[in-house]
Amino acid sequence: METVNPVGVDTVTPEMLAAREKLRSRLGVSGTQTGGKGTARRKLKKTTKIVGDDKRLQFALRSIGAANIPGIEEVQMLKEDGSLLTFSNPKIQTSPNANTYVVTGVPEEKEISFPDILQQLSAAGFDITKAGVEQKVVEEVGEVQTVPKLIEIYDEDTKEETT
Repeated sequence: METVNPVGVDTVTPEMLAAREKLRSRLGVSGTQTGGKGTARRKLKKTTKIVGDDKRLQFALRSIGAANIPGIEEVQMLKEDGSLLTFSNPKIQTSPNANTYVVTGVPEEKEISFPDILQQLSAAGFDITKAGVEQKVVEEVGEVQTVPKLIEIYDEDTKEETT
């Protein structure tokens, strides 16, 4: 006996292929299955919200007793590579007991211009950035001018003059 297959079971017609391709393009199903055969398809990739991170940070700051510091118009931070991060009108929070300071705002990265930055630095701040400033000056000038070393020893000259 010869078995007869019903139409469409083993054969795929061009109309069926076109309909499948149309569904794939409309639904965007290809590439969304994360696992192997039999796993569920994921419709959207879940992303973490920045707002949630900010809320968690504010809760942690509140738990350590951080307080806002009003009236600060600008914060400048020197980076190791010689650039400067500038925050205009930042939100500053501090908790001295936990030795924690938080600067919140939109940073703007700038290159250091010496006349402007040297006027703003205090003596203590200048000592901290001395190595970076010296490196920047060497790059601008091209070579380092050092004090020449003395050839003669001072003590021997004074002994000869006294005799």
